[in-house]
Amino acid sequence: MNKIQLLVGAAGLVASASLFAQGTFSANNLSGSRPRVFGVDGTTTLTGANYLYDIVVKNPATGNYEGILRTLSNGTIVPFTGLNFLGGANAGLFSAGVATVPFVAGGASADVRVRAWDITTGATYDAALTRGSVDFTIASLGGAGTPPSAPVSMANFASFSLAVIPEPSTYALAALGLGGLLLFRRK
Repeated sequence: MNKIQLLVGAAGLVASASLFAQGTFSANNLSGSRPRVFGVDGTTTLTGANYLYDIVVKNPATGNYEGILRTLSNGTIVPFTGLNFLGGANAGLFSAGVATVPFVAGGASADVRVRAWDITTGATYDAALTRGSVDFTIASLGGAGTPPSAPVSMANFASFSLAVIPEPSTYALAALGLGGLLLFRRK
């Protein structure tokens, strides 16, 4: 094998490995100013089995926020969804280990969304009538280089509160009432 073939093979290996690059970040809000997640009143921190959170990241290829993965302490990789908040003095905080973003390479920036919801109003974030979220950007994900760099922190994460989202039928009823008032006013 000559040097050119060796170089071409090495370049191909590097290019194919970069297709499978994954960015990482530490999925917790325990450091820094410890921004918390609050209930509808804006002062009560979330804790207990009725409140869940997840983290989604914008996929640059689709423009949609998509689910990511997390690595458990035993090395198992699972979807990053439906996790409980910490309790006691750490209410409104979470710590879920390392988040892996399979569609954003290490070293690249990522648009991240943390979502929380009250499961008594809906089993999932999209179904819940009491929910909230916050968007932020991580400038440079961990996982770049060889060996991969350490996961980065969620430095731009900010506190947020849940809000009650009216059902679509509430909007329809309000529109019907407004239409009735306009009709009544014309007569």
